[in-house]
Amino acid sequence: MAQTLLTLQKNKLNFMKKLFLFVFGVFIASTLLSQATNNLVIFSEDGEKFTLFLNSVQQHETPESNVWVGALNAPAYKAKVVFENASIPTLEKTIYFQEPNTEVTLVIKNKKGEYKLRFLSSTPIPLEYVERPNQKAIMVVTEPIYTETVTTKTIIKDNGGDNVNVGVNIGGVGVNVNVNVNENISNEVIYEETTTVVTSTGGDHYIMQGYGGPIGCPWPMDPHDFQEAKTTIASKTFDDTRLKLAKQIVASNCLFADQVRDITKLMEFEETKLEFAKFAFAYTYDTGNYFKVSQVFDFESTVEELDEYISGY
Repeated sequence: MAQTLLTLQKNKLNFMKKLFLFVFGVFIASTLLSQATNNLVIFSEDGEKFTLFLNSVQQHETPESNVWVGALNAPAYKAKVVFENASIPTLEKTIYFQEPNTEVTLVIKNKKGEYKLRFLSSTPIPLEYVERPNQKAIMVVTEPIYTETVTTKTIIKDNGGDNVNVGVNIGGVGVNVNVNVNENISNEVIYEETTTVVTSTGGDHYIMQGYGGPIGCPWPMDPHDFQEAKTTIASKTFDDTRLKLAKQIVASNCLFADQVRDITKLMEFEETKLEFAKFAFAYTYDTGNYFKVSQVFDFESTVEELDEYISGY
């Protein structure tokens, strides 16, 4: 009887031990799954440099030929590759991560001048990152990055001479000559230039260096996307078509005032320009600079009508 009770106790202990190990294993597995991330590698087979965008967010500042992105935690990303060589068309592809904790590699191939983004491999994430030659390694950027270069000039030396106006009459023709007189002084202006690179990331809206006016929308359109949009609009033959396309593009984006001005210039007729300028005001970041758009109009009456529209907006 005692031996039977001892056997039952041992069986109970073994069962409890197995149950504990099972529960602990499930806990560890669920923890790892909740922290699961993926890596992405995109490289150019022939060394063409590019800028990578994931879900419309630029991932690095300068063009690279090989990019490694870590800490991707979404099941899919829309990738866009914009080449440094503007003659190469932009590539777009949706990348799916079928399994957690995998590293997906894609290669940019050039076949007779036609570039394609092809799947190459999918492997388990290595325990630690292995540095590769000429590879740019970054952690995924989820909020837009904007970089501005601001250059300021300061005069530190100005040896200006005296100006003397001399009137000369030759053969009944009066000639006015402006002569700069210097007495042993070199007429020289020396500037000191200071260049500052300002990077803005995160926050609820873009910070425009030197601008403190009202903001109409938070994140201005990516410069590469804007150039593509501008080229597409300009390719249309008729003003009505250009206007319709421009409205479609602007309605789903945010533009700087000078970008609105540049698109308005693409319109041929004053009436079309005005209609677009009125429409685009609601999708402009620096609305305080909207006076720039008025530069494209031929008539004062059009400028006045736009001003009235903005005042009553």
